[in-house]
Amino acid sequence: MNSCELEAVLVTADPVVVDSVSESLGKLGITPNVYGDALAAMQTLNTQKTDAFLVDRELDPEFSILKAMRRSTSSRSAVAFAICSQESSTKEAFSVADFVMDKPLASHRVHRTMKAAYGIMLKERMRYFRHSLRTEATVIDSTYRRFIAQTSNISQTGIGLECVAPLLARQVVQLEFALPDDQDKLSCKAQVIWTAENGKTGLTFTDMSSSQTERLTEWIESQFLRRVHPAIALSSSLSSNHAIA
Repeated sequence: MNSCELEAVLVTADPVVVDSVSESLGKLGITPNVYGDALAAMQTLNTQKTDAFLVDRELDPEFSILKAMRRSTSSRSAVAFAICSQESSTKEAFSVADFVMDKPLASHRVHRTMKAAYGIMLKERMRYFRHSLRTEATVIDSTYRRFIAQTSNISQTGIGLECVAPLLARQVVQLEFALPDDQDKLSCKAQVIWTAENGKTGLTFTDMSSSQTERLTEWIESQFLRRVHPAIALSSSLSSNHAIA
């Protein structure tokens, strides 16, 4: 997944909820995918990366979608919203949701809640963002063999290489490479996650100093924000992880 566009799944059969939530999502540049059937929404959990799930309790009384979301492979880190009637138990909703919105929905309260969640969604999307990076990397494998590989892309958590010499899956190697316009090289350990016959290899960083991690994160963030153009300032939207509207 390398798109910078945020997407949300809205599960409700209430047209008022659809209008209010879709309007707020649209203002933040988040694409809403509306499902009037809980089963159909459930099927999206492991087929696509989704940044947020907003579930109307009237359609899913047991919060089965949000519970399944937390166990899914592609969407377990999505932001979870429960949309409840005022007679519903807010405490129970917060056991599975990050944010709770009470009916009847008020546009200003919905938008306030979405703004609070926006930065969390954007940060999580950025964590998976892979940026193209073409530079040389020095690789030292577990047998102390040293060679040069070509980088292909990089994220906060890993890097893609094009290797002439094959690497074994799960092997831990030492890497050294430089980011564009950075005089000091990054040096870290990384584990091979996958390899292909053409030499393409995916690795995840396993041991990188905090200072180098900070440098890499700042660089990735700058590249990400050039593409996504946030609707609001990131810092102002990270003040709370839980809210009720």
